[in-house]
Amino acid sequence: MAYPLSIQNERELPDGYDACVFVWDIDKTYLATRFSSMRGLSRIPFEFAIDKRAIPGMPEILRGLRRGPGPRFACAPLYFVSASPPQLRSVVQRKMQLDGVEWDGIIFKDWLGTLMQLRPGRLRDQIGFKLAALLTGRLQRAQPSECLFGDDVESDAEAFWLYARILDGELGAGELEQRLISASVPADDRQAIQDLISRLPAKRGSVEQIYVHLERNSPPEAFARFGERVCPVKGACQLGLALFQAGHLDAQAVRDACQTVAASRRYRFGDVDALAEDALARGLIEPGRLAGLEIS
Repeated sequence: MAYPLSIQNERELPDGYDACVFVWDIDKTYLATRFSSMRGLSRIPFEFAIDKRAIPGMPEILRGLRRGPGPRFACAPLYFVSASPPQLRSVVQRKMQLDGVEWDGIIFKDWLGTLMQLRPGRLRDQIGFKLAALLTGRLQRAQPSECLFGDDVESDAEAFWLYARILDGELGAGELEQRLISASVPADDRQAIQDLISRLPAKRGSVEQIYVHLERNSPPEAFARFGERVCPVKGACQLGLALFQAGHLDAQAVRDACQTVAASRRYRFGDVDALAEDALARGLIEPGRLAGLEIS
């Protein structure tokens, strides 16, 4: 039985496409969605675009990624995944339009399909959903490298790390099964994930980097067990610094994000100087690269 997903793909990448593809979680990574309780979950289907709030600076980052780091508009591929129901598709897309954020596809969790299967517990499942969504997207665009963007609320680091190891051929079926069992992913969902993996081509691309927005202000060292591929960041300003260092953003996009962050009242990641100092200390950006940005 396939994992219930609602899939929208509006851009077919050409064979041999070799630039990076950016895949973003929406809730708590781009939008400040409220779902930490069942009450918060119950409100999601009734929200309007005007109710949605972007995390400060994230729209600037998304627009900068789309534009690319060079003088010409790159139109870099931007795909999204969301555990929200597909009935919110028009609301989310309207919010993206208001923010000037373009997209090439979105995968939602199919709440109705889940409830029809009498599986309400799946509404809170994240690892099974994220793996199924990422693998489904990978089957539609097999070869390019990806940068993944998530948060520390939904076990994104673990799900994305498992996905990266699957693509690299480092994670066998037996080890994956045990990890999914440990994450309380039900047996039929585990089988759905294994079925998706079996359909991957021999040339399946890779994950370049995993960026984890520290929405809960988790200590960065908590992610050390995932290795250097997982990069925890404190808000959009620090994410911009890391992406600039990696060559995915231009300087103006970083400055725009940091200015928005600095102007956000009572935002925990609003001290741009402290963020830059921490980014230097953790190796997210090199001193010479930072000096040329003039963000403070």
